[in-house]
Amino acid sequence: MTMNTTWRVLAPGPSDRVLLAVDFGPGRREAGFGDLVANLAPEPVVWETVFAAQTGDLVAGTDPDRCLNRWLDDVADAELEVSGVLGYCAGGTLARQAAGLLRTRGLPEPPVVLLDPNDVDGALIQDLFATSVEGYAGLLSDDEIRDALAAAEGFTGTLGPDIGRQSPTALAEAMRGLQAVYDEVVHTVCRMLEADDEVGREFSERFSAFLGYLVTAGRAGAARGGAETVIVSERHDLPAGFGVADHRLPVPRATLLADPTVARIVAEALR
Repeated sequence: MTMNTTWRVLAPGPSDRVLLAVDFGPGRREAGFGDLVANLAPEPVVWETVFAAQTGDLVAGTDPDRCLNRWLDDVADAELEVSGVLGYCAGGTLARQAAGLLRTRGLPEPPVVLLDPNDVDGALIQDLFATSVEGYAGLLSDDEIRDALAAAEGFTGTLGPDIGRQSPTALAEAMRGLQAVYDEVVHTVCRMLEADDEVGREFSERFSAFLGYLVTAGRAGAARGGAETVIVSERHDLPAGFGVADHRLPVPRATLLADPTVARIVAEALR
């Protein structure tokens, strides 16, 4: 079993060269790669990853090499050449590794642009979990949110700074625990809204896919690419392993990918 990913074509373009954009997929509250592409001219061919839920074990299908090689097979089947790889947040490690795998296939290693990159560790998963749960603040009480975050920390706190070093059993147990906490939150919200079970199932499956994405990214290698540009927003601190920022912009994280200056820097890096 592998993590189920599909492609969202952000720009079809006339070219035989494709720019790969690595993120969880559409649905963020923040600006996404669709906003970035709208500011790129002339318009390239751009494919964005979309991660979907898998059944069964949340960890068994998250081997990054298998996932990335399947992406590159899709590109080869479409007779496209990778002109660059973009990675946002947790997608930064996957973007790096995708570029490196092209080199091992005997193909040119494309430039890599990382935007607010992050290593995936227990602290990041906890932060992202908190963002998800706090999105229900208008429906849940402060105590309910606090209890959910405390329960989640009981699982994310065991993951440490490098989830790639966790045993599959321990990692799967932590992910199952997080999924259960989130499912309970969604059940409470759906009960309050008198929503049917299908609505809750959709939220649960999306969160499951998100956890799978984070585990895949967390297990990816942290080696730098040969030609790498790092762009960060005003308050983003780069974690160890990403070096220093090539460009630090006075832009809030929520609008980073929609900023015209970011599009200009990306375009220059991909020349």
